[in-house]
Amino acid sequence: MKHRLSQLYRQLKIIISRRKIKKFDKIFSLTELNHNFKNRNQQYNYFYHFFWNISPNWLKEHRNYFSKNLRGYGEEAFHAMWYFIFNEIKPKNILEIGIYRGQTLSLFSLLGKKLGFETEIHGISPFTSAGDNVSKYLVELDYYRDVETNFEYFNLLSPILHKGFSTDETMINIIHSKQWDLIYIDGNHDYEVAKKDFVVCSANIRKGGLIVLDDASLYTDYKPPFYSTAGHPGPSKVASEIDFNSFQEILSVGHNRVFKKI
Repeated sequence: MKHRLSQLYRQLKIIISRRKIKKFDKIFSLTELNHNFKNRNQQYNYFYHFFWNISPNWLKEHRNYFSKNLRGYGEEAFHAMWYFIFNEIKPKNILEIGIYRGQTLSLFSLLGKKLGFETEIHGISPFTSAGDNVSKYLVELDYYRDVETNFEYFNLLSPILHKGFSTDETMINIIHSKQWDLIYIDGNHDYEVAKKDFVVCSANIRKGGLIVLDDASLYTDYKPPFYSTAGHPGPSKVASEIDFNSFQEILSVGHNRVFKKI
């Protein structure tokens, strides 16, 4: 009985958290967001509100699909964050490090398709259940084929998939192969690996391009709500060491932090 009451209370809090809030009921530019919501929690709350109250149905449907059967992790506010980034920045050359089952990678493709611009999307992953000190993936399947299947479900063109760990020489050469408009680092969360990923990626992101670092808000003033998290020590330490003569943090949405190459 106590457990059931606890579940009901949690469900009620979630319903209340999705209610419409007047000050958030508007579409802002990224610059306006930083001006109007300087607090990290306010920025997160804005994107959470946008997802549930303003975002197009196709964005919700994509998140709903990946929320089922352990197809993906993340949070609803992140879908809204990516919508804003793609709508305003319109990145073409895109790389994700750490794919799992393709939630974010397919979202990139879907956003380009719905917003009307071409994208070239690359993903680096071992395509196994290999984890790190903070992540364990228990689902055993053909991850490579699973990513393709999830792209097919949304009628999206297949991405360019690279099988290997981001620290492999062949994968590093792929990162070095072009100047990227957008890189999402969501691979191994151990500090040494996350640091190497950021160093390599920062050398290959174009001026004005974005690096989004996942699970990186642990040492900030972000206070996550009960359904969120501030991230993990490894990426959070990497974020704290970023040279702000080279990068500007333009957005913070929960444990996702967005850095622009100056």
